[in-house]
Amino acid sequence: MDLTFIYQVEHQAAFSSLIVLYFFLAGLSAGLFLLSSLSTVFGLEKFKAIAKPSAAMALATLIPGLLALVIDLGQPLRALTLFFRVNPLSVMSWGSFILLIYGVVALVYTYFLWKDNSARVKSWGKVGVIFAAALGLYTGFLLAAVPGRPLWNSALLPVLFLISGAVAALSLMSMAQGFFPNAVLLRGDGAEEAMHSLKVGIVTLEFLLLVFHLLAVVFPSEAGRAVVQNLLSGTKSLSFLGVQVGIGMIVPLLILCFSKRSASALGISGLLSLIGVYALRYNFVFGGEELPQAGTFLYRFEGGSAWISTVVLLVITAILIYVIPRIFNAFTGIKVSSNSGKAV
Repeated sequence: MDLTFIYQVEHQAAFSSLIVLYFFLAGLSAGLFLLSSLSTVFGLEKFKAIAKPSAAMALATLIPGLLALVIDLGQPLRALTLFFRVNPLSVMSWGSFILLIYGVVALVYTYFLWKDNSARVKSWGKVGVIFAAALGLYTGFLLAAVPGRPLWNSALLPVLFLISGAVAALSLMSMAQGFFPNAVLLRGDGAEEAMHSLKVGIVTLEFLLLVFHLLAVVFPSEAGRAVVQNLLSGTKSLSFLGVQVGIGMIVPLLILCFSKRSASALGISGLLSLIGVYALRYNFVFGGEELPQAGTFLYRFEGGSAWISTVVLLVITAILIYVIPRIFNAFTGIKVSSNSGKAV
């Protein structure tokens, strides 16, 4: 007599919500540094008003992002092994040094920016642009280097993560401009118009990259079609179509294109876009893990502790965004007026 055995295989998710938060904050930090460099490195004076706030925010978002990564390890001291057991063929090994160098460069750059030392700001800014771009690309490349996951394994994913990080940076600055400019010492002297135009273009580019990425996933294999179907009509359809695409992309574009150009419009669109960029990280990290390569369709993610840690780290991020500009004020002896933006 033939016997058939059916096993309930429960798959453990490799990445948790803390990794989603790390990808979000690291990309946001990289985007904020690039936004700051538009005036200091590339000479676009219309973005000068946001150079200092965005540089300070780049540090404020990097610190909780690193904490999320270390907490997710379970044994935080193991992170140090990445610096003395170097593997040139490991994406994570490269990423460890990118994070370290970027953090140091961003700190020095922000210090000289607060001291109004334009020569050194430009020199350190040029180095920082390279490592900020590398960080934004790395967060996507870490996933793209995994061949067994169709949603991840695309050369477009690192570019999509870099561009979405820039969208998040513009969105955070827009939200600050619209809702709490004094909290981040942000002056309002024409930066709104520049951010408005830039954000429309960047969000449009993000949407096109998302479409092309999904097309590249769909055509090669049945597994690719299954994972995209899961995003469009499966367990991730609400967070993907409703939150990421609808709330995070389409609604902000409609607000920016058809509403009156104002600080409040920028603030609302910024908040919605931030939600959308976080949803992108969530959908790609968890959506890429949901459909196992073998066994059943069961999967298991972490419990509530990781989500509690995520919320705590987001609160810490908000606190640091408020505190870090004031730390630089005290440390450099230069006070920046939130109304004029000038040193006093």
